[in-house]
Amino acid sequence: MFTFIKRLQELLAQLKKNKGLWFTTLSVVSISGIFICMYIITTMTDRVSKEVYQSMSKSYEQILNVKIENKKTEFEKILVAIRQNGALLNAIENNNNIAMTAVKDFLNEEFVKSGFMDLSIDIINVTNKDRVFRNAVNTVISSKRQLFGIEVLNEGVFVVYLLPLERDGSVYGVLEVKESIHSLRSDFVKQGSEYVFLLDKKMLPFISLEAKTGKYKEVNQEYTLENVRYDTKFAASMPTMDEKLYMQLLKDKYTIDQGYFKIVKKITDINGADVGLIIVGESTEVSGGFVNIADNMTNTVTTVALGLVISIILFLF
Repeated sequence: MFTFIKRLQELLAQLKKNKGLWFTTLSVVSISGIFICMYIITTMTDRVSKEVYQSMSKSYEQILNVKIENKKTEFEKILVAIRQNGALLNAIENNNNIAMTAVKDFLNEEFVKSGFMDLSIDIINVTNKDRVFRNAVNTVISSKRQLFGIEVLNEGVFVVYLLPLERDGSVYGVLEVKESIHSLRSDFVKQGSEYVFLLDKKMLPFISLEAKTGKYKEVNQEYTLENVRYDTKFAASMPTMDEKLYMQLLKDKYTIDQGYFKIVKKITDINGADVGLIIVGESTEVSGGFVNIADNMTNTVTTVALGLVISIILFLF
């Protein structure tokens, strides 16, 4: 160690005697130091930015999960009120279609009057032989357990809650509350975010011709968009998304392109089948948005660090 230090001192002494070589060496070392420091700073800030985006992606996904779970709570509250109607329960048990239809129509009309255009209920008597029940309803009847989740129906894609009505150990009816999956958009709009639901094309055959004719627009080979539901630049950016960026979005669960920070969540239905994607995010042009904040912090740190490096090098001279 001492030998190495001594030889280094001798080398420096020789370099100082040759001033041209000395200043050339200092310049090379200084310039190399600048580039090395800039590389370290750049990679560090890029890594920090990536970690911020990953954190925001998880935060958005958690918010989305909470909003979907909140729908379950809302639906339960609605059904609690309905189950207090003894006359209705008696009508369901006795398959009194006139009474059941009257209550159902009244409640659905009230939902519309209150501005809940995509919210509706259904009242089902399990002994009604004139009606063919879908798989989800049959599952509730056989298991005697409630069922909540996403379902593709004739009218479109819905968040659905099914509740069995029992007496003496037997299910005599099922109460259903459902709301369009597109209704989640209003919650994100209120907080200044964007929202869009993309339907997997393989699910289109399950939607009635009336409900889908002229309403859907192709996004890519796999997904389509109910265009009449969205009139935003965010939704319009979906069909123009580069295939490479689209694959990156699915892989990383987030991307920044076309002026938006986007995160994606795959949606599965009650039966476990993939039915589409929910994509949420925000504009990168929003002054108070986290994307701008992260970029500003990165640029500030880089500028300050570069200035510090240059100052130190100048001081050495």
